[in-house]
Amino acid sequence: MRDSKRANLIIAGSLFMIAIAFASYATLVLRWFSRDAATMPAMSAEERAAAQAALADSRVEFRAGLLDARSHLRLSEALWKAGQPIDSFYVMYAARQLFPEGEFRQAHAEAVVGVGGPAAAIRAKLKDLRDPALTIPIHAETAREYPDSPEARDSLDQLSQLASGDPNGAGGEAAALARSALEDLCKLDPRNPSRFAALAGAALARGDEARALALAQEAWDKYPGQAGAARVMGMLSLKDRDVDAARKWLNIAWEHDAKDLYSAAKLAQIYDKRRGDPEAALPFYLALYHENPYYEDGESAETRIRETLDFRRQRLLKNVAVDGLGARFKLDDASLRAEAAIHAADFKDPRWIDALGDLLDDDTEIVRRNADYALFQIAKAEPAAVHARREGWLASDRPLVRIRALNLFADLDGMNALPAAVKALSDPNPGVRAYAVAMVLDYYYARVPQALNARARMMSSEKNQDVLDFIRRHPGRSW
Repeated sequence: MRDSKRANLIIAGSLFMIAIAFASYATLVLRWFSRDAATMPAMSAEERAAAQAALADSRVEFRAGLLDARSHLRLSEALWKAGQPIDSFYVMYAARQLFPEGEFRQAHAEAVVGVGGPAAAIRAKLKDLRDPALTIPIHAETAREYPDSPEARDSLDQLSQLASGDPNGAGGEAAALARSALEDLCKLDPRNPSRFAALAGAALARGDEARALALAQEAWDKYPGQAGAARVMGMLSLKDRDVDAARKWLNIAWEHDAKDLYSAAKLAQIYDKRRGDPEAALPFYLALYHENPYYEDGESAETRIRETLDFRRQRLLKNVAVDGLGARFKLDDASLRAEAAIHAADFKDPRWIDALGDLLDDDTEIVRRNADYALFQIAKAEPAAVHARREGWLASDRPLVRIRALNLFADLDGMNALPAAVKALSDPNPGVRAYAVAMVLDYYYARVPQALNARARMMSSEKNQDVLDFIRRHPGRSW
């Protein structure tokens, strides 16, 4: 069976311009992210219900829009907000494989990062401006009026960079203006960690460690647990090469500020590269990947996450018995559900056929694929038990089940399954039609005249451009 020196964020005054400028968003999210991933905050009953309702809606949208990158990213974001970061990762990872990079980046910028909200109208006033005396007030306005937006976080970053300049050098006036703007923003909200870190971080960046330390100590004394102060203390500790102190401070910063990508990145380094504990680093890599799937630090976050999850799931389910598989199929962790399916393949126990059939409709491709594989292996030992579900799965009201059933029975039955694949070329769901070609006809029946003729007729009559584009992007791919 088969298996991102920094570009400027260009934000114009309309969603149309945002869409044109989507490719530059990645440099923004390299430093900032908008929600916690490692330690998902406790939710009230109302918040939990809202998150689950949003997830249910996104699941419906995803299955109706399998060929739309935005539906994939919206599902990933809904899973994230519902407290399922690993499932969120796998949905996003699969979308990267399915869609062109530009299309994926735009969908991620809109659905996950949130670029293009009302803050964009303020940022649009930056167009063609170079004089800091004109740009600094715009950055300050953005950070003040829309503090939770990605544009605001980038404006704070821009102000911090300007404020780090030599006050007695060529850019001294700009540095003084930016520093004053940051001070004003901190006075408006002294507990805001991002504003404080931008101000104190500027002092540290220009070499004034004493000033940065004084600011951090003062903020910590006034507001114990102030995440920005903890972040700066962590930065100072790293500068002093005191890794243990840095880890303590950065963990405090992370626990109190879900927007602190700096701390997430440094904690990932500390746990993974210094302490050799990739599982402890996993939550931070997930957070980094969530806001920037192209994030890397010597090695891509995506690679580290996949490797760690592979090792972790094999370790956790190494000794699971056949009787214990049922509960594992329902875990809120796609990596463990996927591993449970692999064990089901090993056991070849027919009692799990229906549970595996349900996993054919899983949100994540890795689970669907492994469930398909398990059913294939069970069918070797109990062919009648699997074939008894054939018509029900092929006619299921769940499009993902129909897709995987086409693949499963093409693998099991060869030419006897070709009529079902041909019939699927007229399925009402565009995703099913596309997969019927890319996954089944172009793999199992690539040289069969009947399949080639049916494919040609379908391609000539298909009116959905997304279907045609999908098929052309994935010629003969092994799924």
